[in-house]
Amino acid sequence: MHILILDTIHGGTVIGEALVRMGHTIDLIDVYRGDRSHQKSIDPGAARERRYDILIHPVHLDPSYDLLRTQFCPTITHHEAVRWILGELNPPLKSMNHQLIEITGTRGKTTTGAALASILPGTGILHTSQGTIRYPDKEFLTRMSITPASLIPVISYLNNGDWIIAEISLGFIGISDLAILTSDEDYPVAACRLSAYEIKRTSALRSTCLLVPPGVKTSHENQIDAGDIATISGTSCRYAYQNMNGEFENPLFALEGYRTPLLLATVASLILGYRPDHLCQFSSLPGRMKVSHESERIIIDNASTGACLKTTRDAIKLLRQTYTHGPYSLVIGQEERAVCENFPGVDIITAIKTEKPDAVFLVTGDERLDVDTIIRQCTEDSIPVCIAPTREEGLNAARNHSNYAIVVSVKTWR
Repeated sequence: MHILILDTIHGGTVIGEALVRMGHTIDLIDVYRGDRSHQKSIDPGAARERRYDILIHPVHLDPSYDLLRTQFCPTITHHEAVRWILGELNPPLKSMNHQLIEITGTRGKTTTGAALASILPGTGILHTSQGTIRYPDKEFLTRMSITPASLIPVISYLNNGDWIIAEISLGFIGISDLAILTSDEDYPVAACRLSAYEIKRTSALRSTCLLVPPGVKTSHENQIDAGDIATISGTSCRYAYQNMNGEFENPLFALEGYRTPLLLATVASLILGYRPDHLCQFSSLPGRMKVSHESERIIIDNASTGACLKTTRDAIKLLRQTYTHGPYSLVIGQEERAVCENFPGVDIITAIKTEKPDAVFLVTGDERLDVDTIIRQCTEDSIPVCIAPTREEGLNAARNHSNYAIVVSVKTWR
């Protein structure tokens, strides 16, 4: 078949190479930058003159994009294309006795995946925004994005009988034994024409079993509410599922940013047939409320793909309740095109106005950030503000500024 693939930035090239190996002919279009460096790349004008059997596009592409309307052929998303490609593998995935777990959601994906991987027995692969890691030795293999296409090369690392936990952006591929939706928070995508949550909820319908946080509702016929199996009280988690019941402690349950991911990992482990008690040993991850000490200074690292107003407030709350009520610096913002869903300037301003840091170090790598408005707010509130293009430069500037405690809450690919 002759196939047109839109968006080379977010995995289109990987999908195209896989389809060529399957014997298809492809054309590629970089719909965001216009890059034509790949040998299969063409410009949109050339594509308009051709006829295709299938058009493949990312879920976040503007539905009004010209070629979506002018090519009269079936269209599928990148997620669906990856499902098709993985379904054609020889030997088939299912014949290799893998347990496959997909994770999507606005926040908590990486923590949920890492927590679950820490307690699954045997060998397996954890693929998240922090990297692709072989367990139980925690061998770092590579680092790729969490676009659905990345699962194609990640699968090649599997040995017979390995489990795989894969963090996927903007929805499920639909090949897993268990799909985990970490949150029902929403944001607009596709030029603000589509709902990210609706995309994720709809994609879940292809999954055999869907695990959701307490109270989240979908139309999946085999949905499991984590709150029906496990409950948290303070730093304790109590669970009961089939013939497994018990209780364990972890101080991270006291932090809202960890509570739901650890609850989901607990219940996922039970669904897969394993006791979750070893989660009592799970510790915080870099960029996910990781606390470190430099001499007498406290640094709380909340710089990750999930950084937002809520997690910023959680990090500051952790600082205030557990460590110090003294002055602190806030390193906040977004690195260059870190992720699809940005850290809105209005949320950054809200964090500054309500949490009243003693100094602000604004990371301005993403051109979508309204820097002037944020600086003006700091000036009105008499808060010193410094501009930095990256998280690391912002953190170093905060270190050099004073001996204040530091909260780092930057949306970045981490």
